[in-house]
Amino acid sequence: MSDSVKAKCPSLVEVMMPEHENPSGNIFGGVLLSKMDIAGAVAARQVHPGRVVTVAMDSVIFKKPVLRGDLLICWADVVKVGKTSITTKIRVEVNRNGEIIPVTEAEATYVAVKADGVKVPVGTKDDGTFVAPNLTEYCVACNDGSADSNDKTDGADGGGKSKDKSKTKDKNSKKHGKKGADKHKPCQCSSKKKDKKKSKKKNKKAKRACSCKD
Repeated sequence: MSDSVKAKCPSLVEVMMPEHENPSGNIFGGVLLSKMDIAGAVAARQVHPGRVVTVAMDSVIFKKPVLRGDLLICWADVVKVGKTSITTKIRVEVNRNGEIIPVTEAEATYVAVKADGVKVPVGTKDDGTFVAPNLTEYCVACNDGSADSNDKTDGADGGGKSKDKSKTKDKNSKKHGKKGADKHKPCQCSSKKKDKKKSKKKNKKAKRACSCKD
């Protein structure tokens, strides 16, 4: 399968501290790689509930240095799901005094494994049970993007719509009677009843033509 999973929010956000910097005052490249690895693994966990190990990361070119005090932001999206592997696209940027600066990007590949390191199909839990990969938009902090969450959201919207329809129906019921409300059509017989110029015979037919109560 080759579906993608789009992240709504960053997979990792962290302030760069003095212990992260090298003698030149920049953040170690190895520190940044480790943060990218974590971010990619966080994204991989969205489609696989068990263990994953990093097996590859393509070439990484740092376009800009990261400095102490920068807010490191790592975005990670799942771009491919194989039988046992998960490929993620990781983008790194920093917030420096309110300015967003792109730093680098890369693809990292993870493999789903058991505790003993043996590969397992993506979606296999540690206890051996299987769950289908969650191939939807997600946020690891506020909304996991699961079907349950979507159902709740849809239900909330749907509930609002149903409530509005209910109010409309109640309003129609009070104004036109039960059957008139069910048909969603106002009664047209009142004008006929009020027409004094018509004969009694026609008035009786008009009354029989409508079963509502004015």
